[in-house]
Amino acid sequence: MAKANIGAVTPYWDYPSPVGSGWADVLKTKLDNIKTLGVEPSLSLEIAAVLKSFSPEPLPLVDKMRLIKSSAELEMIKRACYYADLGMQRIMNSSYYGATILEIFSEARGLQATVLKDGDYEPLTSSFLTLSWPAPFSSQPHGIPKIDDRLRNGPLVAMSFIRVNGYAAEVERTYFHQIPSNDERELFQHMENARKAAFDMVKPGINCSEVDKAAKNYLREKGLTAYLLHRTGHGIGMGNHEGPYVAEGSEDVLEENMVISIEPGIYVPDIGGFRHSDTVLVTNSGAEYLTKYPMDIDILTVPDYKILKRLKGKLVRSAVGIK
Repeated sequence: MAKANIGAVTPYWDYPSPVGSGWADVLKTKLDNIKTLGVEPSLSLEIAAVLKSFSPEPLPLVDKMRLIKSSAELEMIKRACYYADLGMQRIMNSSYYGATILEIFSEARGLQATVLKDGDYEPLTSSFLTLSWPAPFSSQPHGIPKIDDRLRNGPLVAMSFIRVNGYAAEVERTYFHQIPSNDERELFQHMENARKAAFDMVKPGINCSEVDKAAKNYLREKGLTAYLLHRTGHGIGMGNHEGPYVAEGSEDVLEENMVISIEPGIYVPDIGGFRHSDTVLVTNSGAEYLTKYPMDIDILTVPDYKILKRLKGKLVRSAVGIK
């Protein structure tokens, strides 16, 4: 098999460039005698059109290399998990009955400042997102709440979603600002039981589809099929969403040192959403939680008496014109 200048580094002029010196022109000079060209599946249509004459064939080689993490990568992910847990703690500390989404969102800046103070911070490969979904809007996991939406009754879903120096982590928790009703407690427990069913399945050699089925089958047996909206999880590494995909249609098989999320959710339109998510390591004998924020419903029933946070929230709202 012919190899096209492996390791060659060749400059080109930025678009729009003089004829013969743009990236496409220069690339073609490096592909002599190549009849079939392997490309990443994420290749844009624009680039694919330029390479059409080389019969480009999608080959997820880089994606497959990223599936299993090295020891150095795991240390980077564990560091990101530490900060993800700190982000969740900041959310819980700043959240109160009547708080706006803006106030929760602004906690990401404080988390970023903490990473800066700790040193070894690369701004171009780091990002920080803290967010809460109010109820019943929390039943729309892929919707984005408005910054002036308020956190009041019902199940609230908080997310700390970050990358630190190129490696990602996530932690999500369902929490309350009032004593949960019996129905809310029951749905919360079903969510937790589904998570345990999935977590207990995780070990090398298990198909990701079977992990997804374990969670969903539990929820289906409880009559909750109508309230399922997404897969049980996905891979985490250099991206917050990557392979392996913990979904019924997935052909991925778990291996030691893969990192995944476990996050089956229940979404009831008139009540809200119930979802915990953790960053989880596949070990040689099972699974290990890398994010460690508390999961218990009583701990996640957050007290409302936060005078200083209310004053800070008023200042944050005032700065952007929210009453």
